[in-house]
Amino acid sequence: MNALAVAKLNFKKVKLSYFIFLALIGLQLISYMINNIFNKSNEEGFSLSFGFYAYIIIILSAMLIPARNFEKIMNFNVKKLDYMKGSVINYVVFALIISLFTVLCYLYLDRLLPVGNSFVANPFGVFGWDNNGVIVAFVRQFVFMLMVALVVHTLTTIQGTWYGWLTNIMIVAVICVFTPIASLRKVLVSIFDTLIFTPNAAIQITSCLGVSVVVYILCMLAVSRKRI
Repeated sequence: MNALAVAKLNFKKVKLSYFIFLALIGLQLISYMINNIFNKSNEEGFSLSFGFYAYIIIILSAMLIPARNFEKIMNFNVKKLDYMKGSVINYVVFALIISLFTVLCYLYLDRLLPVGNSFVANPFGVFGWDNNGVIVAFVRQFVFMLMVALVVHTLTTIQGTWYGWLTNIMIVAVICVFTPIASLRKVLVSIFDTLIFTPNAAIQITSCLGVSVVVYILCMLAVSRKRI
């Protein structure tokens, strides 16, 4: 079984993420219908674009693949490198499709939602990615989602190991220590600005790709040590 076969198997084994995504959209549409029947609308608030709902697919898949699929795939005598390559293929495809779907929402679907004068929060607008046009926004979301998927995949992979516990403790410590101290909080804000909100698309894209490469290497090291 090569990397492409691994990716195909993973696509089939993460159907839960597809179901939750469709269920959320269905529930939201029902909510819109009920509001229309009773002539109620969220005039002063906002509604989430379906583009945000699509995030659940790649995030949940990045949890399910290492948590549920790893051992099954290894039982087919698959090389761990092929497993990682296959997983990356999954995340590239998911990030590509989700970003295309977000473009569709941004240009058309968001305007069709029956929300009255309410604001529809689309990722492109919320994160400021649309400042340089839709194409650049597409690329920015693509690299961001790929990075998020690899981070979630890696964190899920290392759970149950000593370095997994150490990572969890470090994450909690950073949140608890950096958040209340203004100078340290600025460091966290700066990191998020660089990876998400910066108006400079080149910096954001390069940073996300750089983090993705580093995380992939770390995950590969963790997978190489992981026992079946």
